[in-house]
Amino acid sequence: MDSECLDLIRARRTVRRFTPQPLRPDEVEAVIEAAMYAPSRLNRQPWHFLIVEDPEVKHEIAEILRVHPYIEEAPVLVVVCGRPASSPTWLMDISAATENLLLAATALDLGSAWVAAPDTTLWSILEEHLRWRLHIPQDIRMASVVALGHAAEHPARHERAERFDPLKVHYGAWERVGASQELAAGGGAARR
Repeated sequence: MDSECLDLIRARRTVRRFTPQPLRPDEVEAVIEAAMYAPSRLNRQPWHFLIVEDPEVKHEIAEILRVHPYIEEAPVLVVVCGRPASSPTWLMDISAATENLLLAATALDLGSAWVAAPDTTLWSILEEHLRWRLHIPQDIRMASVVALGHAAEHPARHERAERFDPLKVHYGAWERVGASQELAAGGGAARR
């Protein structure tokens, strides 16, 4: 089955090498707008996006996370944040927004890399540093950092066989794994 949306999803790849070409403000706004179209519990939209272009701040983020050099090479870092008090599902909501951001970047022929390590010591250090450095309010939590820019590399698309694993699809009960043609057509039993 093919569609423009499915093709875009299959084309999305993590890019860890960026050209020095800056992003235009409309490109940044477009990916952020796409992020804001994500679903959220009770439409609470708990997300906030902090755009970082300062080379010194990017260097500090790279140093703390020990992720070099693409964090520093990317013209833009998007620090994806949320307000936990606004929704018990804030992190899931923000993850959906981040996926929209990544897909929009792909649609605009931009490269992106999603970096997240919540509940780790390094992430806590980074969160507190950026809270101080960028004046992030105390009631806001950092969910991830997305490196964004023009790709200096173009990883090959994933093939379906690499990504789709029918053994991870369960029909009706956990024991019923993988879709047979009959089940896919609306009847019959799944193979075991």
